[in-house]
Amino acid sequence: MSDISERKRVERMKTEFVSTVSHELRTPLTSIHGSLGLVLGGAVGEVPVPARELLRIAESNSERLIGLVNDILDIEKIESGRMEFRMEVVDLNVLTEQVVTANRAYADRLGVKVDVVPAADSAEVMGDPARLAQVVTNLLSNAAKFSPEGETVEVTVRRGNGALRVEVADRGPGIPESFRERVFEKFTQADSSDTRSVGGTGLGLSICRAIIDTHGGTIGYESDPGLKTRFHFELPRHGRLQGGGEALS
Repeated sequence: MSDISERKRVERMKTEFVSTVSHELRTPLTSIHGSLGLVLGGAVGEVPVPARELLRIAESNSERLIGLVNDILDIEKIESGRMEFRMEVVDLNVLTEQVVTANRAYADRLGVKVDVVPAADSAEVMGDPARLAQVVTNLLSNAAKFSPEGETVEVTVRRGNGALRVEVADRGPGIPESFRERVFEKFTQADSSDTRSVGGTGLGLSICRAIIDTHGGTIGYESDPGLKTRFHFELPRHGRLQGGGEALS
């Protein structure tokens, strides 16, 4: 037997510190990002070309910092059991289309196309639309980031066996075999070197798993290194008949 109360106290202090710092950072970062957007949009007049490029870099980096802060806050909420979910009936066909529309400009900047293949029939689940959109957005942005220019990311909704599956497939480099056991862990990335070309916090997939677990679903992936990767999650279909079964289609 050993007394771990001091260790628990230190861990609690660390968590509270991270949460406080993250909250304090989010407001000024959001203000900075918004101001940069207004300047680039011409709110204060025409911006010289050399200055415009520097402002774009600043805007992009402030956006990345906001994403990091939001991910840290989400992880803190998950670990403390304070992440809120507002459940309602969600049509995954509609939700995936909305997410793709919202993120198409991002994919365009990377030179990547995005196609949506909806389910042929009803695709309703019980869930929090904002959190499910967060999952699809994360999977889509990852697929776009790792896709070669000119390739297509395909977002597909399938139904069957009382469940609905959302798949996000890309033709990127795939996931190395040595990394497969750590894909959904916190602060992990297949290429964590200082020279990697794709940014990210290493928190997104861990957050996605927590959200899908809370919805009573499952999340996973299939990958052929050097060829393609397909991430997917499954959720119980809303209002399904007990005992019914069907092949995913």
